[in-house]
Amino acid sequence: MLSVSEGRAYGAELYFRETMYKGLNVILSYTFVRSEFKNTDGRYIPSAWDSRHILNFTATKTLPRNWDIGFKFKFSGGAPYTPFDMDKSSSKPAWDILNRGYLDYNQFNAARLKPFHQLDMRVDKQYFFDKWSLMLYFDVQNVYNFKAELPPDLLLDTDGNGSPVIINPSDPPASQKYKLKQLAGETGTVLPTIGIMVEF
Repeated sequence: MLSVSEGRAYGAELYFRETMYKGLNVILSYTFVRSEFKNTDGRYIPSAWDSRHILNFTATKTLPRNWDIGFKFKFSGGAPYTPFDMDKSSSKPAWDILNRGYLDYNQFNAARLKPFHQLDMRVDKQYFFDKWSLMLYFDVQNVYNFKAELPPDLLLDTDGNGSPVIINPSDPPASQKYKLKQLAGETGTVLPTIGIMVEF
């Protein structure tokens, strides 16, 4: 196999770090990135990594009695994806070959997911002894339960008996088309963690 495609990537990053009032530490970074490659027509189109905007913000605070608290917020622009070829996918003979939809490669990575963002938090408590230390922590990822968008699934629409619906059943079998439906996809849940760390 010989790869003859041509690609390019470029961008810029801004980074800020500061120790502020009474043990408050702040880190802020922003990245603008473009990742593209040439398609068969010689035009640059987005690659799977072309999120464009990436933002990270972290804040940690040291509190009295060996307590620490921290927050992390992250944002990323939506990634590109390739939509389905609805006309080809609805064709009964075509669907029956793969039992799934066909991507529209004439619109390769032409669609884009919604932006992703998430807030995490963590609380630590440390205990120090003569020859060892103990840390207890409580960590929560995705505090506000953000649901990240995924590319949709393409399914056959069915009747009350669970059989696929054919839009034009009186046409010849080679011309028949299924009725399709797109099912939105999402992922993400609140993930709490309690942990113990011992150091000697």
